[in-house]
Amino acid sequence: MTMISIVSTTNSNFVTPLATLYRSILVNNPTNDFAFYIFADQLTAEDKLQLNRLEIDYTNCHKVAYLSVDESLFQQVVTDERIVKSAYYRIYTADLLPELDRILYLDCDLICTSDISELWQTNLNGKVIAAVEDAGYVPRLAEMGIKAEQPFYFNSGVMLIDLKRWRDENLTSKVMAFINHHPEKLKYHDQDALNAVLADKWYYLHPKYNMQSRLIRHEQVHPLAPGEILAEEARQAPVLIHYSGRSKPWIEFGVRPHPLRNEYWKYAPKTLRLTTSKQIS
Repeated sequence: MTMISIVSTTNSNFVTPLATLYRSILVNNPTNDFAFYIFADQLTAEDKLQLNRLEIDYTNCHKVAYLSVDESLFQQVVTDERIVKSAYYRIYTADLLPELDRILYLDCDLICTSDISELWQTNLNGKVIAAVEDAGYVPRLAEMGIKAEQPFYFNSGVMLIDLKRWRDENLTSKVMAFINHHPEKLKYHDQDALNAVLADKWYYLHPKYNMQSRLIRHEQVHPLAPGEILAEEARQAPVLIHYSGRSKPWIEFGVRPHPLRNEYWKYAPKTLRLTTSKQIS
């Protein structure tokens, strides 16, 4: 069986969605083994029990491990009501897991609908990461003054990372330097910094691997015809659904219901902690 390593960041508000994501992965990938690494921001014993339970309930859950990082490194990062400081911890993944050469980063607000072996085995063709273009199709690189041969901007909710190449190119220091030196440019927080540093260093994944809410709702048309064809393919057969933005399946009031919320409830525990406060998107 293939061992797939996955890393995520969570706080207490997002423990249940994260456990639900991992459950959906384990259910839909019975022939693969998984090791889950979690940047945990002040989780309670009850929170960890919910995540650790996966090792008992699923034979293909090899382990659930927790990562810690020096919080003082993030004193100056840009945050708001939706993006908390711990969202930046993932930047240190390569440094904290030196024994791994590849990892799949996943945001908490995703659901897996099918096998991800093909995604895991993606040939990065010399790039540092593989990711999906952000469905906002915003010209963020130009807005940040970043010159790149490839002007596209990726969504950081799903990233397949070559950790060895990341370490070889000293990218943790470069991303943190951009964050600390250009806070005025971080409209989309560490996602902007990752795009700035990794411009021309990322491989374009099919949008089925990060089916963002804007794509699902047909809110925008891709500026290029081939891109819109891929978007429609993703709508028909998404592999990873990303509940990006404010509309989450577990938030029942005050927002427009998500069109694919039922996919989440297939895997969510019967007793669910509804979250209405800080979010990681």
